[in-house]
Amino acid sequence: MQRNQADLDASGVQILAISTDNLAGAAGLVEAQGYEFPILFTALDRTVPQSYGVFDLFGDGLASASLFLVDTEGELTWQSIGLNYSHQIEAAEIIEQVELLN
Repeated sequence: MQRNQADLDASGVQILAISTDNLAGAAGLVEAQGYEFPILFTALDRTVPQSYGVFDLFGDGLASASLFLVDTEGELTWQSIGLNYSHQIEAAEIIEQVELLN
């Protein structure tokens, strides 16, 4: 996502990541990858990924790497539930889904 930040910003998308890892592990990834978007940490509270139905899908105690588009009214408009913890969606697909909302 970071390498496509400018394209996503231009399309009006705001990226927020939610991590169920502990703070030290996720912070190391942020530093190594140079992420500039906010990352919310929920290692002690799994209710957010559970409420989206993406926690422990594979019996690994982790949230699946999933993506959700929420519109300005707070409505969930599109989702991609990850196939595993490292599943990624290309920025072009996200932008295409955002454009379909207009």
